Amino acid sequence: MKTGVARRLDLESQNPTPESFLEEIHTIINSGTLRGAREVAERGLALYPDHPELQRVHYALRPFEVRLRPDLRGFYLDQSPNYEWLKNNGSAYFGKWVGLDRGELVMASDNCEEVLEALRDRDGRCTVIHHIIDF
Repeated sequence: MKTGVARRLDLESQNPTPESFLEEIHTIINSGTLRGAREVAERGLALYPDHPELQRVHYALRPFEVRLRPDLRGFYLDQSPNYEWLKNNGSAYFGKWVGLDRGELVMASDNCEEVLEALRDRDGRCTVIHHIIDF
């Protein structure tokens, strides 16, 4: 039996708390995988649907979806400077929303709406808003 399965069975045989689910998610992520962490987050949220931290982690671990709009083809410019900034500087902004434009930080805040407002006057072609989570 794999260790992940053994830990899962052990977690379910106890009286799990939201914190035990969060600890298990943290352990799985540190092992380098997300699939098991998503499963644990779903089970934790099923038992504790109103727990804000489990809600946040469950949302953060959801599979992402990229949708392209044909009417905007060619509109957006190269985003690699923004992603390079995130790679180099993101660790200093754990838990924050960051707004980037052409590889420069426009604003960092705990509040997404504040960052959106700071980016509102930009043309939107090179802007990125990103929530940096930590575990």
